[in-house]
Amino acid sequence: MSSEITIPAVLVLPEGMVGLPDVQTLDTTLIAGGQFVELVAREEPALGWLACAAEDIRPGMTAELAAAGRIPEDAVLLVLMASHGEPAVVTANLAGPLSVGPDGETRQLVLEGADYPVQARVGRLAPDPIESR
Repeated sequence: MSSEITIPAVLVLPEGMVGLPDVQTLDTTLIAGGQFVELVAREEPALGWLACAAEDIRPGMTAELAAAGRIPEDAVLLVLMASHGEPAVVTANLAGPLSVGPDGETRQLVLEGADYPVQARVGRLAPDPIESR
């Protein structure tokens, strides 16, 4: 992971998050020198995510989606991360990235296909994607 994330302190999601339409405002905190961002739902402070730049998980993803007209060219594309399983495995959700505009307006995309797994395993030695356990 190496991309430094530059986004506003508050993200506004007019359409909400997928499955969480009432979550429309996320407070952001950059961590680890800006390589990760903590996202906390203002409407539900106990609900939060860790995210990183999509480029750190799947290089070229941002340019690909911009070229296809799915996101603006000046958008920052974030992927939500999770840790789960036994033993614990860190994954990134490439199927539901967040497109963040310079003004903080954010939209969660819904992407389909083998190039966009819900659980893309993070780590250079990790096979992609992980299978259900």
